[in-house]
Amino acid sequence: MHDVGMNMGQLEMSVRQIDDTIQMAHEWSHLLLHATENFDMERIGSQLEACMKALDEAHAALDGYAEAIEADHNSVGSVKLV
Repeated sequence: MHDVGMNMGQLEMSVRQIDDTIQMAHEWSHLLLHATENFDMERIGSQLEACMKALDEAHAALDGYAEAIEADHNSVGSVKLV
């Protein structure tokens, strides 16, 4: 736990959960895309492709989150009680 009350382990687990959710949504979108291709559903297929692209960007934005959390944790000064 950080000096000022932020639990770094919980923060990292929460961000990991977000990243896992993004990856799961990407997989679901991919499976649905294949289903729409089987029935020539081009309009929803193109929307699913755009969704997958956005999810890829969101996943990439979180790349290195553990290192960022650690760096932020190390850069915060200590609180002194007086």
